[in-house]
Amino acid sequence: MKNDESEPADEGENRKRRGIFDCDDAYRTPTSDDYKRLFETGMIVVDTNVLINLYRSNGRTRRDTFAVLRRLQNQLWVPHQVLSEFWRNRDLPSVKGHHHAKARTACTALDKASRSLSDAADRWLKDVHLDADDAARKRIGGYKASIQRSLDEMKRFIEEQAENDALDGTGSTQTDPVLLKLEPLLLGRIGDPFSPEDYAEAVKEAKRRADKEVPPGYADYDAKPDEQAAGDYIVWKQVIGEAARNGRDVLLVTGDIKEDWWTPRTNQSPARPRSELQNELRNQSGVALFMLTPSQLLAEVSTAFKLEVDKRSVNDLASREGNVEIFPAPIRSAIVGSILSAHERAREVHKVSGLSSMSPYGATVVVAVREELNERIAAIGGTTISVRGADYPVFDGFLFLPFRTPSGAPAATLSKSPRIRAVQELIEPSEEMFDFGDEPNRNLTPVIISYSTTADSGVESILAGLGHFAGAGKFDFHFQSRLL
Repeated sequence: MKNDESEPADEGENRKRRGIFDCDDAYRTPTSDDYKRLFETGMIVVDTNVLINLYRSNGRTRRDTFAVLRRLQNQLWVPHQVLSEFWRNRDLPSVKGHHHAKARTACTALDKASRSLSDAADRWLKDVHLDADDAARKRIGGYKASIQRSLDEMKRFIEEQAENDALDGTGSTQTDPVLLKLEPLLLGRIGDPFSPEDYAEAVKEAKRRADKEVPPGYADYDAKPDEQAAGDYIVWKQVIGEAARNGRDVLLVTGDIKEDWWTPRTNQSPARPRSELQNELRNQSGVALFMLTPSQLLAEVSTAFKLEVDKRSVNDLASREGNVEIFPAPIRSAIVGSILSAHERAREVHKVSGLSSMSPYGATVVVAVREELNERIAAIGGTTISVRGADYPVFDGFLFLPFRTPSGAPAATLSKSPRIRAVQELIEPSEEMFDFGDEPNRNLTPVIISYSTTADSGVESILAGLGHFAGAGKFDFHFQSRLL
C-alpha cells in the first residue's frame, strides 16, 4: 500500500513545473540587465542595414556607431549573407554618394523653386498691367533679390554640410574609411557561406515558408525576385546554425521593422521579435532571441557602460528605422503615377481612333510614359539626359528607363533592347565612343522600369530593377521591386 502511494509522487517530482510564461505565445519584456548581459556574453548579430548606414549617417552618428561597435567587438558576429548584401549595396549611388547626391537634389529643387517664384511674380506684374510700372517692378525685384540671397545661403549650408558628412576615399577599398574601420573590427567574426547545394536548398525553403507566411522574409516576396527575397531567411538560418554551435543567446540588431520580423508596438507595449522566431531559435539552438534597432542599441550600450553617445545620433538613426526601400516614396510615386496617367492618355487616343488591331495605343503610351516620367521626376528636383535622341529622367544618381513589355514577359527580354546597349555606352563607354568627344556618365545607375499595359485591361504590372551590364547589350538584374 505504501509503495502504491509513492509512485504518483515520484512522477510529480519528475514532471516539469510549468508557469505563466511556459507557452509558445508568452514573452518577457527585456530589462536593461538583460541587455547588459547580452552585451557581455551574448552573440550580437548586425544586419546589413546597420553596416550600410555607416555610409549614409552624418559624421557624428557614424562616430558614435563605431564607438558602440568597438565596445561590443568581442560579442559581434556577422552572417555571411549580410556580408554579401553589404558588398552588393555598397556601390549604389544612394549609399557611397549619399550625402553629395542628397545635396545636389536639394539644391536643384531650391533652384527650381527660385525660378518658379520669379516667374510667378513676373506673371502677376503682367496680368495686372504693372509690368511697365517702375515702382512696382522695383519692389518686386527687391523681394526677389532678398529671396534669392536666402536661397543661396541655404544652398551653401547644404553643400558645406554634405562636404562635412561625406566620406573621402570611398572610390578605392584601400582608402574607404568605413572599410578601414570595419576590417579589424570584424576580422574573425564573419560566418561561413553556405555550400552551393545548401544555398540552393535554402532559397527553395525560403519560398516554401513565404507561401505559408512563416517569418522571416515573406514580406519581401511581394517586391523582389525569389533569390533576393530569400535573403532574410538565409540570414536567419545562418544565425540559427551559429547559435547552435556556440550556445549563446542572440541579440539581432536591425533597422528593418517589417512585420515578418517584429510584432508591432502598441500603445501598451513596445515592438518585440515574432514569437515564431523566438520559438524556432529556442527549439533548434536552445537559446533565446532578443532584438534591437540601431538607435535602441546606441541608447542601451550608452546606459550599460556609461559610454558617451550623443542623443542626436540616437534620434538620427531612429528617424530612418523602418522598412528601408531602395526607391524612396517620391520616386515610386513618380513612376507609378506617370504610367497610370500615360495609360489614360493613350486610352483616349485609342477610343477616338476606333481601331482595334491597328490601334495607336501602344505607340502613344510609350511616348506618354516617357513624357510623364520626365515631368514628374523634374518636379522632385530631377533633370534629363539624352539616350539615342530621346530624353530620360535622372534623379539622385539614378537614370530611369521605362520599357513596355508584354504581360508576363520575363525581365531578361529587356537585355535585347538597343536602348540597353546605348545606356551601356553612356555609362561604360567603349574606346571608339571617345572619338565623338562624348563624356562618360559613370556615376549614373540605370533603373529599368518594366510595365505591362493594354487599352482594355489597363496597367497590369510595374517593376523597377537595378543591376549591372554583363556584356554587350546584356543587363543582369540584382534587384527588382514590384511597384504595382
